Amino acid sequence: MPEKANISGGRPEAGSAPEGHGAFARGLSGMAGAGLITKVLGYARDALLVAFFGGGALADAYYAAFRLMNVFRRTVGEGALNAVFIPLLEKEKTLGKEAARGFFSSAWTLIFCGSALAAAAGILFRRELVTLAAWGFRSSPGQLELTALLAAVFMPHLLFVNAAALFTATLNSARKFFLPALAPAAFSLSVIALLAAFHYGLFSGLDARGKIILVAAAASASGLLQAATLLPLLKREGYGLSFTNPFRDLGAAPALMAAAPAALTLAQDQVSMLINTMYASFLEPGSITAIYNSARLVQFPVSLFAVGAATLSLPELAARSAAGDAEGFRQRLKPALTASWLIMLPAALGIAVTALPICRALFEHGRFSPEQSQVTARALFWLALGLPAYGLNKVAASALYAMRRQKAPLLIISGQLVLNALLCLPLMRSMGAGGLMLATSLSSWAAALAFIFTLKREAGFSPAEIPLFRPALAAAACALAALALREALAPAGPLLVTVVAVPAAVAVYFIILKVLKVEERNLVTGGRF
Repeated sequence: MPEKANISGGRPEAGSAPEGHGAFARGLSGMAGAGLITKVLGYARDALLVAFFGGGALADAYYAAFRLMNVFRRTVGEGALNAVFIPLLEKEKTLGKEAARGFFSSAWTLIFCGSALAAAAGILFRRELVTLAAWGFRSSPGQLELTALLAAVFMPHLLFVNAAALFTATLNSARKFFLPALAPAAFSLSVIALLAAFHYGLFSGLDARGKIILVAAAASASGLLQAATLLPLLKREGYGLSFTNPFRDLGAAPALMAAAPAALTLAQDQVSMLINTMYASFLEPGSITAIYNSARLVQFPVSLFAVGAATLSLPELAARSAAGDAEGFRQRLKPALTASWLIMLPAALGIAVTALPICRALFEHGRFSPEQSQVTARALFWLALGLPAYGLNKVAASALYAMRRQKAPLLIISGQLVLNALLCLPLMRSMGAGGLMLATSLSSWAAALAFIFTLKREAGFSPAEIPLFRPALAAAACALAALALREALAPAGPLLVTVVAVPAAVAVYFIILKVLKVEERNLVTGGRF
């Protein structure tokens, strides 16, 4: 029988589970608040961008280049480095403050130098990278050249955002969550400010191509602002930006390099979208933009709650695992998985039902056409059906990394990515961009089943420990309410449908949870309902 990650035996402190659940709910509320601000600004940024540039070939070039960099920006900043770094830093803290500071300096040196080299390589090999990521652009040399140029402009962002990710992981280890969750808003604010400058006549001498290159430059430079925002808090925690001698003292290198597969594992959704972008480059213009915008909408509940649950639980899970506290580990894992399920399930059904009015309300402005809204809505519908699986995969992968079980998540996610790639071609032929999103949903559900089996084997955690059936009933009622309001309010326009149907469906969901006595709803509401 396999050893359970050094957490067999041991007992939780008396009263630790209820107190931990309350702290989890408060922390999740704070992170969700910061994430809400970041996401609202992100949607404003995307809506303004497609209104200004449209949803055609120019936007496709921007988003194809952005996707290359975004694999690092989103996945490193939203979990991969956390999953690798926090358990290692927690172990160093047991040896004293100086050991933790020395480990941080070693990691800072490695990440700074490695990111600088990666950015330089990305600039030098921009054309080859873009050819791989958007193979279909080879038939349009002008499109390929513009995308390669935009990719080169984005590459310096890797250095800044990876530094910010290290700062975020260190602050999360110190139980500081709100500001690190808010700092990525610098990206959206920078782009919005530049688009506003375009609107008021600044840079009027540039054509559309020159303006979108300038947007990429502003987005790239925003990473420096994000890292600078976190630096004062990092210094207050006792960590400085001193470099170690890479030839004599680079203690973090072996540990971080050995744990590097976590980047691929927790990059699952972003790598899936990169695969889909490659296939979409063979479809009609606007398909890449539709994939990007639909993925952005699905990321709203994932980033607010699933990533938040994984981030909040990781330090405690790592500490419980290091202490050999098996029961305490399961007690900390349960609220994270439960909160993710309680949000992702109704979100999946609600988004699927209201996909078209949401896309029309958010994007159908300026040069973004009704036909482009239809393509985006179809992609959103099929991608939304995988939401519960995305949430479970985020939390489960973080839990396994907290247990120092790195092989299982890597195998599961590698299999998911292979399945996603294999499903894309036949589904794309029959369903277009929507088929690519369905491939991602189906492969993510396959990965979720594998994660459930692995958690049961490695940690003794069963899905029966979280409420499944009653929240499913409440989610079905939520979707029916959204559908009824969508049909009733359709003549009034998509904006009214969105602003009425979405909050009304959420209210219906939580009311039915209360009627059905699903007490775990307090993990999301903080006990206020």
